[in-house]
Amino acid sequence: MVNTKQAPRRKTDYRSLADLKADLDRLDAANASGNLGHTGNWTPGEILEHTAKFWKCSLDGFPPGKPPLPLRMMAQLLFKKKAVQLGNQTPPGFKLPKSVEHLIPTEGVSYEQGAEQLRECIARVEGGQSHIPESPLFGKLTNEQWTNIHLGHCGMHLSFISIDEPSQPE
Repeated sequence: MVNTKQAPRRKTDYRSLADLKADLDRLDAANASGNLGHTGNWTPGEILEHTAKFWKCSLDGFPPGKPPLPLRMMAQLLFKKKAVQLGNQTPPGFKLPKSVEHLIPTEGVSYEQGAEQLRECIARVEGGQSHIPESPLFGKLTNEQWTNIHLGHCGMHLSFISIDEPSQPE
C-alpha cells in the first residue's frame, strides 16, 4: 500500500469544467500512447470511476442514511468553508469507511470505462442537470459550491495519474 499523503503527484488545478475536460483529453492521449501511470493505490480507471461515482450520487441521490451527527456537524463547521472554495482540493490519504463503499471503485475497471463514466457526468451537468439539494456531509450547497467541491475532489484524485515521458528509441 502506498502512503498517499506522501506519494508524488502531478499538479492539477481545475478552475472550471473546461479545465477538467482539457486534462481528461491529455490523459486520453497519454493512455492511447501507453504513457499513463499512477502513483497511488488505485489505477487510473479506478480513480476516474471513483470520481464519477461521487458525481452520480450528487446528481441522482446518495444511498439512504447519513454520516453520524458529530461528523456532519464537524464537517459543516470546520471544513465546508474551505471545501467549497474554488481551487481547494480534498486532502489525500483519507481511507473511505465501509459506510460509503458505494463510492469505492470496481477493482480493475479500465481507463476507458472510468473516463467514459466521468465524461457522462460532466455532460449531464453541462446539459443543465443540477445536483441534489443537500449533501449528506455538508448540507445545503449552491451550484457553485457543488461544482467547486467536485473540481477539488477530481483535482486531488487525478493528481495521482501520471503522464510518463515517451521512451526514446535507442
